[in-house]
Amino acid sequence: MPKSDYLKSILSFHSQFKQSHKEASNLNIIDDYSDSADIIIAGMGGSSFGGRVLKAAFSEDELTIPVSILSDYNLPNYADEKTLVIVTSYSGNTEEAISILHQSKSKGCKIVAITSGGKLKNAIESGGIPGYIFDTKDNPSGSPRTGIGYIIGSTLGIMSSLKFIDYNMASAEKTAKFIQSFSSLLAKPNSLSNRIAQNLDGKIPVFISAEHLTCASYISRNFLNETAKMVGFTLEIPDMNHHSLDGLLFPSYLKFQLKFVYFISSLYGEQIVKRFEITSEITKRQGFEDITIKLGAKNKLDEIFEVIIIGSLMSYNLAISKSVDPSTNEMVDFLKSKL
Repeated sequence: MPKSDYLKSILSFHSQFKQSHKEASNLNIIDDYSDSADIIIAGMGGSSFGGRVLKAAFSEDELTIPVSILSDYNLPNYADEKTLVIVTSYSGNTEEAISILHQSKSKGCKIVAITSGGKLKNAIESGGIPGYIFDTKDNPSGSPRTGIGYIIGSTLGIMSSLKFIDYNMASAEKTAKFIQSFSSLLAKPNSLSNRIAQNLDGKIPVFISAEHLTCASYISRNFLNETAKMVGFTLEIPDMNHHSLDGLLFPSYLKFQLKFVYFISSLYGEQIVKRFEITSEITKRQGFEDITIKLGAKNKLDEIFEVIIIGSLMSYNLAISKSVDPSTNEMVDFLKSKL
């Protein structure tokens, strides 16, 4: 695996996470933000990952108010002065995020921003809104998706500082150490991520997950799209069991193109485990190949990072094998230039 700025960025997730959590935890945010009735985390693509990880890791055990993820131009009608809106944009210029910022101000919402620059940075520095501006020194590739450690770490840091979750600096340091050790392990030749990439070459991956890992499966799919320039899909158990299995018969050539990737967690509920076993049996019976990835972490957040790291390095390996630049996004950039 050739060393590149893109790979260096992936292997720096732990540094990004630790830095941003520490700095965001120490923000001087208005006290009454802790009395918010609900939270909306607005962000597009990789800028939404902090909110997605927050919900997946903490919603069942700690969060006591509703948290929703918004990847669109418009705030929901229910947002009001009791709503905390966390506007996240790596660049600070994402037009959907800027639209949400303006609407949040108009509605009198409580606002916090997370960014590295652009219009959001200007809004923070002018004193208009509180927020966190992160230094991107540990993301040499410059690609927003390889800077997700900043997005996730700062989101958890802000939520911790406002007492919505119990996740202090000691907890963040443990997570960062886990990310570092697991990333180093998977960056070795013939690692799990490399073997998965080889198995998926020429196939269309369908990532299947459940519960807290659905966000990580979503993130891995995004890495596959942007980094390896490959199409891929995500399905969620138990929902897919109510519609997807009967949709695999036609067209018949699908069995030669799709490959299912099952993310298995020891933290899944008993019924979910049964559903994975039966789903795999059905897809095999219908002639589909699959890969089963059993995760080994001891808590939800670490398992989420396991899948994110597997997905990011798998996608990098696929890009290298196809001789494509993992850091570019020609079609996305073209679309933005036309808006």
